[in-house]
Amino acid sequence: MKKSTARREGADQGDPLSQRMVFCTECDATLENFCFSSSANDIEAIRKTLSQCKKQGRFTGDLCSKLFIAYPEALSDIESLPDPPY
Repeated sequence: MKKSTARREGADQGDPLSQRMVFCTECDATLENFCFSSSANDIEAIRKTLSQCKKQGRFTGDLCSKLFIAYPEALSDIESLPDPPY
């Protein structure tokens, strides 16, 4: 199980975006060149897949990598995301 983390530079400690995030990469090989595929333009399909991953227990991060690739604004919407389970 691989996890990638990202941290916004220049953010202060009180800013929720300054804290380390874990991107779920359970999709593994399908992430390669995902940004070039037509699937990257279908946000609703990505959300449905994310929902299935959560139901099946495969979602292992704070943010879905595919969702971030297709919709980078998701990072700024972090406050609307549910709290991580840990």
